[in-house]
Amino acid sequence: MPFKDRIAFLTSPQQVDQFLAAHKAAVIFKAGTCHKTPSSFEHVQRQLEPREDVAIGVIRVVEARPASDHVESITGIRHESPQLILFKSGKPVFDRDNWDIDEESLAEALEDHVSSVPG
Repeated sequence: MPFKDRIAFLTSPQQVDQFLAAHKAAVIFKAGTCHKTPSSFEHVQRQLEPREDVAIGVIRVVEARPASDHVESITGIRHESPQLILFKSGKPVFDRDNWDIDEESLAEALEDHVSSVPG
C-alpha cells in the first residue's frame, strides 16, 4: 500500500486510543505549522515507507488540539511540534521533537524496538 494511503489522521482522543489499540507498532507524528514540520516528516517518510509493519498516525495540532493533548496525557511526554512518538503495544518507547527528528535516530529506534514483520 502506498505510504500516503497508510497515514491515519487522528483528530480526537478516541481516535488516538483506537489507533494505538489496533496496532502493535505505531508512530504518531504531531505536525505543527512551523518550518521544521515538512523536513521532519520527510525523515519519517523515508524510514517508514518500507515499513508496512509500523502504522502511521498524524495529528495536525492546530486542527486537532484535543488529540494532541490526549497523547501528552497518556504518555507523559510534553507536547512539542513537530514531534514523533514510537509506540510498541500502546506504550511509548521512543520520542523526538523539532530538529532531533532525523533518519538515523528513527532507524535506530525501529531496530531497537520493532522487529520487521516478514512480507
